[in-house]
Amino acid sequence: PDGETISVQGDGDFAFPNGTVLMKHFRLNNQLIETRLFMRHPDGDWAGYSYEWDAQETDATLVVGGKTENIDGQDWLFPSGAQCQLCHTQAAGHSLSLETAQLNSDLTYSETGRTANQLLTLDEIMMFSAPLGDPADQPALADPADATAPLEERARAYLHINCSGCHRPGGPPGRNMDLRYQTALMDTNACDVAPGGTDLGIANARLIAPGDPSRSVLLGRMDRRDVDGMPPLGSALTDAAGVTLISDWITSLSGCP
Repeated sequence: PDGETISVQGDGDFAFPNGTVLMKHFRLNNQLIETRLFMRHPDGDWAGYSYEWDAQETDATLVVGGKTENIDGQDWLFPSGAQCQLCHTQAAGHSLSLETAQLNSDLTYSETGRTANQLLTLDEIMMFSAPLGDPADQPALADPADATAPLEERARAYLHINCSGCHRPGGPPGRNMDLRYQTALMDTNACDVAPGGTDLGIANARLIAPGDPSRSVLLGRMDRRDVDGMPPLGSALTDAAGVTLISDWITSLSGCP
């Protein structure tokens, strides 16, 4: 909102003022399919809204109650407001990805053609309640797709980005893992730990079995899209690159440092 700013919390998560609206577009084969809005209402509560675009991309209609449609041979979920809240948890600060470590990278801005660090850009247009300063002094997540970055950093970044919204302290009941990137592997409640729920029929299963992807339930749940798959909604396809990354990382582990 005009005259308002973003506060940065101790863990680097962005805290937005009442009246904030976050927006994300979704495309398939370069066709605009959906736009989601996530609004913090004047009373401080967050709510999600999903809009479905017409074939001409000229108008979008609010989807009430959510629905699934087959688009180009793929099941596409338009989430309900209640489903939005399943991932946008209070423990994660409601908004996801809008945090210091995830945005501490360069971006080419399409309207100007300029490439600049995102934190520096937001800082210079005075979007923060207090200046962040030099991005080099701030935490930064590795790009999971950057093969030149260390394997462990890429894997922990992937789990943080995709899983830690729920799998963190204070997350939804029944989720005891802490997959935030800053949590030591031995403190994640996942490394060499037997699953508390389904073991997917894996003998001597562990959530993460160091050196053995085949016994790692975390990986097994990433690599399926049934009732035991992760994430539990919002995805009809497995992320093959992500599965390979986490498999390679687990293979590289000799223990739980």
